Amino acid sequence: MGRAGRDPSFFKYVEGSVADRLLNRTQYALTQLDPAENPYLQWILTGQHITALPYALRPEHFETIRANLDRLEWHCCSVEDYLDQSSTQQSCTAIDRYNLSDIFEYLAPESAQQLLQKLVRSGRKGGRLAYWNMLAPRSRPEAMADQLQPLTELAQKLYSQDKAFFYSAFVVEEIL
Repeated sequence: MGRAGRDPSFFKYVEGSVADRLLNRTQYALTQLDPAENPYLQWILTGQHITALPYALRPEHFETIRANLDRLEWHCCSVEDYLDQSSTQQSCTAIDRYNLSDIFEYLAPESAQQLLQKLVRSGRKGGRLAYWNMLAPRSRPEAMADQLQPLTELAQKLYSQDKAFFYSAFVVEEIL
């Protein structure tokens, strides 16, 4: 994992064996999902895409991506700084959807809750947060039950099909 860019400090909040958890998910990807259709597995094992491409690299999506490039914004700052800056701007529009990767993985539970609160404040009612847990379990704390609703069935359905197999959970939550 260190050679793949994961500093040992990234595993500060992990309980249990990192190797065992990754092995179980890899076994799932190799036996329950079709490796020929998994671009992430192919890249990890071979360093190239052989029979499967990620959605963004598929030729049929090229024109759609090109037509929407003007909608992309780049902000070179932390998520927290961006949310703080955008909340002070009068022209700020609430955010409908968050794809947060595994952002909470490396945060203490208290810091994760603080970030969740900022995301909710910057989000629109009915907006959704989507994020993965790799090894450290994170989701909406009970103290935020009046602000976020877990969409557990949807998350589990999507997780069972997830080609990014190395995560231990997928979380979808809706802003109340």
